[in-house]
Amino acid sequence: MARFAVSIIAVIIGFGIRSAAAQNETELAESYKLQASDLAASIKAMRKVVDAAPSSYFPRLRFGYLSSLAGDPAGALAAYRAAAKLAPGAIEPLLGVQLALVTLGKWDEAEATAKQILAIDSANYLARSRLAWTRYKKKEFRAAAELYAAIVVQYPGDTEMRNGLGWSLLALGRKDDAAAAFREVLAMVPKQANATEGLASATR
Repeated sequence: MARFAVSIIAVIIGFGIRSAAAQNETELAESYKLQASDLAASIKAMRKVVDAAPSSYFPRLRFGYLSSLAGDPAGALAAYRAAAKLAPGAIEPLLGVQLALVTLGKWDEAEATAKQILAIDSANYLARSRLAWTRYKKKEFRAAAELYAAIVVQYPGDTEMRNGLGWSLLALGRKDDAAAAFREVLAMVPKQANATEGLASATR
């Protein structure tokens, strides 16, 4: 009789676990379905998954992504940091943390996070490009210019990085070098607004 009772309890527990997992899958599918048409509803569905699985990595990661899409960098930061704790050494949540910090203008924390990422993947494009922007915003123009220049060598067609290099050089008073950087952008994308403005500033 005791064994029968234990078996019944095990069946009930197993059913409950399967039901909860099925519900989570339903909410996750709903979140994906609604993402393009109703972002707020997509986030609400994802919140249910996060609350139901507080120690699960992926729901936190996706919640951070959706929060970022919704223009909520503080919410994204919290979710990405939670995901990073659940998966130490994973780069993706750290990139989310870095982006949120950059969006919030928390430059010192953004730089520290970039260094964490680059310690794992020294060639990571997103970490390096955001670090260059972070250093520019911290008025560390020489360091910004050096990093932008290194990225341009690796990705010569990256006009965004060439513009970053141009503005960093301009901030250093190197107008001729800045003008050259902006002209290179305009040779690839004529009338590109950022480069046009930069060139005008460099040639005054």
